[in-house]
Amino acid sequence: MQPDLHYTHANIDLALLRQRAFNYRWATLPADVIALTAADPDFPVADPIRDAVLDYAKSGVYSYGPHEGLSEFREACARMMRERRNVPAQAAQILPIDSVASAMTVVTRLLMQAGDEAIIFDPVDYLFRTSVEAVGGKVVLVPLDHTTGRPDWSALPSLITPRTRLLGVCSPINPLGVVLSEAELRLLGDFAVAHKLWILNDEIWSDIVFQPHQYLSMAALGGEIAERCITVHGMSKTFGLAGLRVGYIHAPTEELYQGMVKTSQVLTTAGGVATISQIAATAALNEGWPWVDAFLRHLHAQREMAVTRLNAMPGVQCRAPEATYLLFPQVTVAGMDSLALQAHLLEKGRVAVVPGATKFFGPGAEGHLRICFATSREILSEGLDRIEHSLQALNR
Repeated sequence: MQPDLHYTHANIDLALLRQRAFNYRWATLPADVIALTAADPDFPVADPIRDAVLDYAKSGVYSYGPHEGLSEFREACARMMRERRNVPAQAAQILPIDSVASAMTVVTRLLMQAGDEAIIFDPVDYLFRTSVEAVGGKVVLVPLDHTTGRPDWSALPSLITPRTRLLGVCSPINPLGVVLSEAELRLLGDFAVAHKLWILNDEIWSDIVFQPHQYLSMAALGGEIAERCITVHGMSKTFGLAGLRVGYIHAPTEELYQGMVKTSQVLTTAGGVATISQIAATAALNEGWPWVDAFLRHLHAQREMAVTRLNAMPGVQCRAPEATYLLFPQVTVAGMDSLALQAHLLEKGRVAVVPGATKFFGPGAEGHLRICFATSREILSEGLDRIEHSLQALNR
């Protein structure tokens, strides 16, 4: 199938999604509910990925792989970083890991101790918070500037204490859809260097960026910034491989790399990522980019339609995301917080979204809903219709 034909309603198998798509999605909801929830595409994976998995599976041999990952996967990751991120990465610096979630926990376990502090954005994906808290650390939040829709960088100096060890950087930012500029990245990088902080650099959304915005990796800034920057990346958002749980850590130095190896327990087989998942991810990185380009064209059209629709609804304000396939509208309904509004949409509108609740994104997310638009035009349109009708009922 041609890449552009891949992203059509006819290529979505809702019956299969209702069996297999978990994590707040189709398989966890009643059959009459539309799921615009977790950031996971409704479309099947690209043909080269499926072919690679089938070829590997047909062999019937599923032996242990190398402790530190398949050489072809590590090289594919490093090549992608060199060619698409302008980062001088080598395969020896790449540690395959079973998802960005695991990668973040490995990084915080290595670099933090109980009582240490990490500065993270608010709002941002909850995995930053949980990975810090898992080692007994404390999160300190960079507040949102509601005027600009971006973090308020002027607050940074006030957040430093003698226990600050880590700066969490998420670009593009989930759920805001913001791509950090070179000036913002350099500000953050210089801040980390000045205060001798490690940088946990989450690039999970770095392939889903809309023109005219351009992605720049923190690790591409060079010098001391790059030496303090540990990058984590995964294959779920770009290639739809969430269920295969595959990603990687890029360590800028040999010392950090060996620390990640030890902390991840890959040498004992207690850690690591399944070989077949690495086969799928290698095919994605080597052959899947035409499908990513087609996906971006589809997502751009989805974004334009959905932002226009949402901003026409009373009480709704929605910035067009610069990246990601997530909308994060502010919704004002008297007497209802985001949890109550999400529950109303589910019960009365039969449409599921993610509330801007502290447990998902931090206190700065309150008053917002997160809507995933990595689906077909037909499903998204129906979901927006249901949101609109549900809000109209509240405003009568």
